[in-house]
This record gives sequence, C-alpha cells and structure tokens, in this order.
Amino acid sequence: MMKKSLITLTTLLILTALPAAAEEMKSGTISVSGEGSLRAAPDMAIVSAGVESRAKNAKDALADNNEKMAALMAELKKAGIEGKNIQTSSFNIYPQLIYPKSSNEAKAPEVTGYVVSNRATIRIQDLGSIGSVLTALVNAGSNDISGLTFDISNKEQLLDEARKQALADARHKAELYAAELGSSLSSLQSLSESGGFSAPQPLMMRAAKMEAFSSDVPVAEGEMAVSITVNANWYLKDD
Repeated sequence: MMKKSLITLTTLLILTALPAAAEEMKSGTISVSGEGSLRAAPDMAIVSAGVESRAKNAKDALADNNEKMAALMAELKKAGIEGKNIQTSSFNIYPQLIYPKSSNEAKAPEVTGYVVSNRATIRIQDLGSIGSVLTALVNAGSNDISGLTFDISNKEQLLDEARKQALADARHKAELYAAELGSSLSSLQSLSESGGFSAPQPLMMRAAKMEAFSSDVPVAEGEMAVSITVNANWYLKDD
C-alpha cells in the first residue's frame, strides 16, 4: 500500500512540474553578453631587484653578496621604502660547472666557482620616486633588476563597478531584443563573467654592470584598464 502511494506521489510531482517546464520551452530563452570597462591610474609599483655574486668558493661569494645586499637595503631605506614593502623572493647558492667536452669521457663535472643570488620584491607606494629608487638600486650594486609592474590598491572596487556596468549592458540588450520579439524577460537562467585587469607592459631592466647612474631612470606609469564581460541567459515570458 505504501509503495503504491509513493508511486502516485511521484507521478503527481512530475505532472505538476510539466506545465512549468513546458512553459519555459514554449517561451524560450535569450542569451546576450554585456561589457563594463574602466581605466584608472596606478597608485603603486612593484619591482624585482637583487645581487648576483661570483667567487672561487661559496664562502667568498656569500660574503660579497651579503655586503652588497646590505648596501642595497640601506639605499632603499634612504629612498623612503619601508621594511614592510621589501620581501625576499629568492636566494640561491650553486656551483659553476664545466662539463666534459665528450660524453664518452667518464669524468665528473669540474667546479670552477660558486654563484650566490639574492633577490627581493619591492613595493613602491610613491610613484614619483620610482626613477630615483631604480637609480639607487643600481648605484647600490644591484646587477639584477627586472619586471617593473604597476598596480592599484582599490582594484576590487573598480572590478565591482565594471561588473555593474557589464550586467546593466547585458540587461539592456536583453530587454531590447525581448521587446522586439513581442515578449519580456522572466527569471535569469545563468550568468558568467570573464575579464579583469590589464596593466601596462612591465619595464624590463637589467644592469649588466654595476655602473653608477648620474640621473634618475625615466618611467611612465600610464593607465591600467579593467574590463569585465558577462554572459547572461534569461527566460522569456510568453506575453
């Protein structure tokens, strides 16, 4: 008896859902994309800088590297960079090897010296000081500077505003199409987004020699763009 009741209840639920499903199939859906974009000037910069030292033995290479990194940190402090904005990104010690000229030689690689590399990521919050900071790094002995990029501290606020623009654009298009079809929008079926920030291309800078710079490095910040695209699907009402 209970089994028969369950079958009847299941059948009733299916029959109840059929009209709604049939209505959706009858009314159809509309799919559109919307875009929202903003441009803003960056308010911070990030650069990777470090020192690479070479010597016959690891001890001398490390001592030379430590001395130069200490000088580099002192120059950054003079340039107004706080300690919280400096973070070690990599530290390596490895031997310089000379391998046998012939693969047939049963001979181990020869160690000719050691290399010590210490790199840090530096966040520059005063964009007006970028040129002087880069100059100070080179003058302090940094021979490995690369990857200058820009960033915005309130990115999430800009992204949210772009999302609102994108959704409003999508809804406007959908309502326009629906009206032309003699219908109107019902409930939202699905929504997805893509996009994000597009920063200026990073300035790649590498000081091959530790030569002092007589003037600040010229740097242009440009603008950063944020662009969000949404893909939205709405059910159409059968008006």
